[in-house]
Amino acid sequence: MNHSAEHSRVEWKWGVLAAAGMMLLALWPQMNMWIARGHNWQGSYVSVQGDEVAYSAYVNALIDGRPRRNDPYSGRDDAPNRPRPESLFSIQFLPAYAIALPAHLLHVTASTVFIVLIAMDALAASLAIFWLLTTLTSDSRLAAAGVLLVLCLGTLVASQGEARVLLGLQIIFDDYFPFLRRYEPSVAFSLLFVLFVSLWHALRKETWRAVVGWSVTGGLIFAMLVFSYFYLWTAAAAWFACLALVWLVARPAEWRRVLFVFSVIGAFAVAALIPYFILLSHRAADADTGVLMTFSRAPDLLRIPEFLSALVLLTLAVQARRGKIDWKARRVIFTASLALVSFAVFNQQILTGRSLQPIHYEIFVSNYLSLLAVVLTIAIFVRGHDGAGRAVPDRALALVTIAVFGWGIVEATGSTNRNVTQARLRDDAMPVIKWMAAEAKRVGTAGLDASNPRAIVFSSTLPVADSMPSGAPFAQLYIGRLAYFGGSNPEEMRERFYQYLYYSGTGEKELAQAISEGRFSIMVALFGIERVIPALTSDPRPITLEEARAEVRRYSEYIKGFSRERAGHPTLSYVVVPTEAAPDMANLDRWYERGPGDTAGLFTIYRVKLRP
Repeated sequence: MNHSAEHSRVEWKWGVLAAAGMMLLALWPQMNMWIARGHNWQGSYVSVQGDEVAYSAYVNALIDGRPRRNDPYSGRDDAPNRPRPESLFSIQFLPAYAIALPAHLLHVTASTVFIVLIAMDALAASLAIFWLLTTLTSDSRLAAAGVLLVLCLGTLVASQGEARVLLGLQIIFDDYFPFLRRYEPSVAFSLLFVLFVSLWHALRKETWRAVVGWSVTGGLIFAMLVFSYFYLWTAAAAWFACLALVWLVARPAEWRRVLFVFSVIGAFAVAALIPYFILLSHRAADADTGVLMTFSRAPDLLRIPEFLSALVLLTLAVQARRGKIDWKARRVIFTASLALVSFAVFNQQILTGRSLQPIHYEIFVSNYLSLLAVVLTIAIFVRGHDGAGRAVPDRALALVTIAVFGWGIVEATGSTNRNVTQARLRDDAMPVIKWMAAEAKRVGTAGLDASNPRAIVFSSTLPVADSMPSGAPFAQLYIGRLAYFGGSNPEEMRERFYQYLYYSGTGEKELAQAISEGRFSIMVALFGIERVIPALTSDPRPITLEEARAEVRRYSEYIKGFSRERAGHPTLSYVVVPTEAAPDMANLDRWYERGPGDTAGLFTIYRVKLRP
């Protein structure tokens, strides 16, 4: 082993340069908002991935001092007389508290902290990957180019973003840089690569003190991942199995070290997973349906990360057979283990019989790990398995850097343009959010009936309702993500959705038209997101014409049977409508008295009271 290659100095200036580029791309949509709106910017963060508003709503609730088990949408918090079930938010609580506690101390809003967060997460991910690549390749310039290749091409390998647009296909899921979705997986994303570094050192350091130190570090990081994001810690667990297996096959003489390292990590894993599964056992009764758990043992071998990983494994095998590399070398083992992860996470259901939205692995984990394996394979091919070979030519690195960063600009620009209307609408909602926050301080947050402890707001504009909990403490009559926090049964969600339609002046003909046009928010509310986005489940079921007609008939019957009792469950306190082009509020006015409206930006807010 070449000593100088193993202990080459990390030139952090190259890592910082790559990180600066990724921070620029991360802030691209926000900068576009600042430039476009100038002094008219209302203070919103630009949400480039749909579920971010749910995460910022939960963070805002924690900033306000609400308990871990809270529902910022329904307004129902955990209390001795009203215990709340666990949700994915309350179980994966570490990133949320890591954001909310400093924000609370510094009196920073959720919107502000989310703007800062996307830049900091891009920085952390870039430096963590740079550290890993430099450690394994002994080449800081190659590592910097590798950072950009991994992070800028992640959307492409996930089969999302501009590649689908160029092919004339529909965007299925998150089309921006997926690793930057705040705060899942962005906050904990960098920890995965620090975990890789820890295991690399634990399995090759010469002193037992160093082995113990790095093993404990790896165990602590894995425990943190358990309470951070499901798809990160399960991918890490799959990688542990792949690494241990390949290492023992290639280097059986090191079985004592491997056993010790993974025993230490296993101890931390058990210590974390016991309370994790205890919390999981207290989840809502219908939580598995809500997260689209399906039962299947069918193999899944046709995803791009698997193709890339197969190419890596084939290349390593061919090079080893030709005698170009030593397949028992640690770098080769490490690279092969990363390539095996994709096959493990996409096919674990063959053993477990359970599949949980595997597209999340494709978008948030395996795409990046397969690209990381590609970079390491290139390094092995050029520099040799011991890292002592020739350096990658500067011109080649420059061309790769320009190409992948250029594609990153294409991705950022395309996503920004697609989301610009939604971003402006969310910024237009900020005056409403500020009004509601001030109102809560003035009159409090108390609701008008026992089952709804916080005042309820009806907004005819769903993006406004979606944005409101990220800055105001009131509950919402209806939001498409009402089931995210558990405890809202399907009947209640359907009732609230029908009330939203009814108060918005939607009749059966308008609903039929919305269904025929496939309006996303309507289709998801009526049929479930797994029916609208088939890629989320391994058992897709297309929506039939008869099902659509049945929904229209059910809503028609609901309208005919609407009563004061229904109008009072839940009881509204506020109504928000656009000042111009307001919906027909005849249905609302039949059951509620509206006070004089207050203008908040482009919207009018009414205090309402249920008629006697």
